[in-house]
Amino acid sequence: MSETTTETTNAAVETRNFQAQTQKLLELMIHSVYANREVFLRELISNASDAIDKVRFLALTDASLTDGDSDFKIKLVPNADARTLTITDNGIGMSHDEVVEHIGTIAHSGSEAFASKLAEAKTADAPELIGRFGLGFYSAFMVADSVTLTTWKKGEETAVRWHSEGGGSYTVENIAPDSLPHGRGTSITLHLKPVDTEDTDAQDFANGFVLKQIVKKHSDFVAFPVVMDESRTEIDRDDEGKPVEGAEERTIIEENTLNSMKALWTRPVNDISDDDHAEFYRHLTHDWGTPSDRMHLRVEGMNEYTALMYVPERAPMDLYSREAKRGLSLYVKHVFISDDVRELMPEYLRFIRGLVDSPDLPLNVSREMVQQHRLIGSIRKHLAKKWLGHFAKQLTNDREAYEKFWTEFGAAIKEGFHYDAPNKAKIEKTVLFRTTKGDGWRSLAEIVEDMAEGQEDLFYLTGDSLETLKNAPQLEIFASKGVEVLLLADAIDEVLVGNAADLGGKALKSASRGDIDLDAFGEKSEDAEETKTEDSEALSPLLETLGKALEERVEKVQVSARLTDSAACLVTPENGITPQMAQMFKAMGQEMPASKRLLEINPSHPLVKKLVGVHEKDAADDRIATFGALLVDQAVLSEGGQLDNPHEFVRRMAEVMTAAL
Repeated sequence: MSETTTETTNAAVETRNFQAQTQKLLELMIHSVYANREVFLRELISNASDAIDKVRFLALTDASLTDGDSDFKIKLVPNADARTLTITDNGIGMSHDEVVEHIGTIAHSGSEAFASKLAEAKTADAPELIGRFGLGFYSAFMVADSVTLTTWKKGEETAVRWHSEGGGSYTVENIAPDSLPHGRGTSITLHLKPVDTEDTDAQDFANGFVLKQIVKKHSDFVAFPVVMDESRTEIDRDDEGKPVEGAEERTIIEENTLNSMKALWTRPVNDISDDDHAEFYRHLTHDWGTPSDRMHLRVEGMNEYTALMYVPERAPMDLYSREAKRGLSLYVKHVFISDDVRELMPEYLRFIRGLVDSPDLPLNVSREMVQQHRLIGSIRKHLAKKWLGHFAKQLTNDREAYEKFWTEFGAAIKEGFHYDAPNKAKIEKTVLFRTTKGDGWRSLAEIVEDMAEGQEDLFYLTGDSLETLKNAPQLEIFASKGVEVLLLADAIDEVLVGNAADLGGKALKSASRGDIDLDAFGEKSEDAEETKTEDSEALSPLLETLGKALEERVEKVQVSARLTDSAACLVTPENGITPQMAQMFKAMGQEMPASKRLLEINPSHPLVKKLVGVHEKDAADDRIATFGALLVDQAVLSEGGQLDNPHEFVRRMAEVMTAAL
């Protein structure tokens, strides 16, 4: 290419046009623009659809263009022996000059030029044309060594034949219209390249089955039928279904439609039945279940798009897999673009299946990828807002159905506290929790409303299972005070409490972290405070001895204010790492530095009282260290943890049991 400006010796400035080597430009487009070779068929079908749309629209004012023929279709004719594929439409066709202009000029879009004229004329009810960049036709050279195009436009005296082998040149000639096997419209014959058996991505585009799969994936909702002749054998049979003696098989050729043309999202909402939705959901997602919920949106204005979305009945097995496909399918004017557009839906709503169809979304020139654009962010924000509002209403209006939904997808929604902080207040209206108050789900509003008198904070406990959490020793004091505690057993809950400093306007506090002061709830007891101080002083020598004996396993041994029945429990220092958080980081491949916890013992427990007695008699008694180690082991097991050295625990238990017997 030459530069746009050239400065001469006399300082004059010239203006020149860019120059391009057509052959190299075409090669670059063929080999670099499209990532997937099969999209050539989508592009050619889209061009054919535009051609039919044009003639159908123009025939409204000039019926001679179609002579009343409204049997519009796009026909595929594969020929395995000749290794050709022909795509024929009965659309508008082209004149000689239009072939040169539209086909002979790379990146000239006839559809875009046609649409521009209609826009200038402010024509009402203009068709929505798919073509935009004027490159789709040349995608044929990804799979073909040469391409032959024949076309006739009604009213033209001659038809046109165009041929190119994908180099820098082409031939074009006028031919008689009656020499064409087709009438009005365009036929494109691809002389296909041989199938490279060493290419794992190669497909045989002369194979009817392959073509059916591509049409189903990329052009299923094109508004006109995409047809192909298919053969089947038939033989006369008797009443019992057995072949009649002497009967010969007959080959029947049928023209079958390959695409459904059922762009359900374009129909009025009230005209779509539950059965229609169920069938479309299965077709779109390949999930043979029934969707539990759906949403159909039409957005108009500066930016237009339609969204049809579904909530599966059950969570997929790969919901929490990083490699799993997620996001909505993207269509532009009914033509499939991609089924993995994550940018259209927030990560925490990835379980929602469906599609967005918009004529306004900016695509790259191959129409295979969405470019970053404010409209993408606008759609994502709007869809998130609509779904969160929908879930909040369902929680209020249909609690039973919502609890079933939450059981399947609640853990994913809680990721929103991390991924979507601006929508935190909306997410709070959708969340449900298991708590120490009964076995059912509790909403955040219900929990806040039932807070104990004088309670300012929300308490929670994280762990690996709900049953373990329910019986955790750290909850004993809360039960005695009638304070409800959130039981967080999902892996994401550590992230939740790390990102949400408060819920419902109430600060979050861990029931197993730092010091817990529940004296503010109900009447304060001076006797209880005096008892706690006396216990700490009385147990001080034992605490010191246990601290030294267990210094490799715990940071400190102290008197507990949270135990009423158990002998001991482990708590995490205020700024320490919980076992669940450490386990989560380990699963992510990030080793966390060792973090010791605090061992709290219950001064009123018989075992602790006996230990005090043993210590008073002989502070050097070996049994104190053994029982201290067993208290740590019991505390780990009671919260569902795993012992670092199970063998050592078994040895200690055997030693204690032997002494007892």
